Amino acid sequence: MLQDDREAGAPADLSAVFGTGVSTPLPPGEILTEQTALSDDPAPLCWISDEPPAPQLVAALRAEHRQSGLWPLLLCDNDEVYGERCTVGVVPPEPLEHIDRWRVVDVMARIWDGLVQADDDLGPAYDLEVLAPFDYHCPGPARGGNLLADPDILANQQLPKFIDDDTRLALIPVRRGADVLTVLGWSGAANHVSRTAGLSAMARSWEERFGVRLLRLGPDRLDLSVAAPPQDADHAAAVAAEHWTFCPDRILQETGTIEAYAQEIRGRRTWSFWWE
Repeated sequence: MLQDDREAGAPADLSAVFGTGVSTPLPPGEILTEQTALSDDPAPLCWISDEPPAPQLVAALRAEHRQSGLWPLLLCDNDEVYGERCTVGVVPPEPLEHIDRWRVVDVMARIWDGLVQADDDLGPAYDLEVLAPFDYHCPGPARGGNLLADPDILANQQLPKFIDDDTRLALIPVRRGADVLTVLGWSGAANHVSRTAGLSAMARSWEERFGVRLLRLGPDRLDLSVAAPPQDADHAAAVAAEHWTFCPDRILQETGTIEAYAQEIRGRRTWSFWWE
C-alpha cells in the first residue's frame, strides 16, 4: 500500500505525489495506493496520517482546500494494521467523469424501482407502511434547505465527535468532498450498489442543496455535516426518501420506516449512514 520514496512516518511532500501540496504543517503519515492494482507501481489515492488528527488541523486544511485541491477527510478503520486498509483502494476507483453522467432524479428512480419491484409470486418487496408517506413510485429529489450556518464552519464544529483513537486524517486530490466515494476505491456500499458514481452524484447535490460536507468515511459507514437540514415534516419526509435510496440499511434496521426516519432527521446537523 505504501508508495513513496521516503520512510513511512516521515513528513509528507505531497506536491511530489499529487502535483499539489498544503502550507499547513502535516504530521507523519504515508501514501495509500490501490490494493487491487496489478501494476508494480499503483497510482496514489490519498495521504493518511499515522495518528488521530487534532480538529484544528482538519479545519486548517479545509480552509486550504480551494487552493490545494486536497480534501481533508477523516478515515476510520477496524483493521488492526494501518497500511493494510479495508477502507481505501479495496476496489478499482471509478473515473470522475462517471459522476457527471448521473442526475439525482435518475439515481433515485433507478434504485427506488429496484428496491420496491414486485415479485410475481411474493408480491412487492416492501409493505407500503415502510414507504409511507410515499408509495411504490419514486417521489424524486427534495427541495433544498435553508442554511442555518456556514457549511464549512459547521463541519469544523462537528469534527470532535467523529475523532477517536481509530480515526486518521486523509488528504484526497479531489475538487469536492462528494467525489471521494468514487475515487478512493471504497466498497462500503457494495451490498447496495455495484459502483459508487451515482452515490457521489447524490452527495454532490446534497452539498449544494443542504450544505453537506463529508466528514468521515469507514469500511461500511459515512458521516456528514448538514448546514441546511429539513425543518418541517413534509420536507424531512422528502429528504428521508432520498436517504432510503442512498442507504436503505440505515432506515430499515434502525427506524424501520421512512416516516419514522424523517422525524429523526428534522433539524439534525449530522447525517450518518452504514451499510451491511
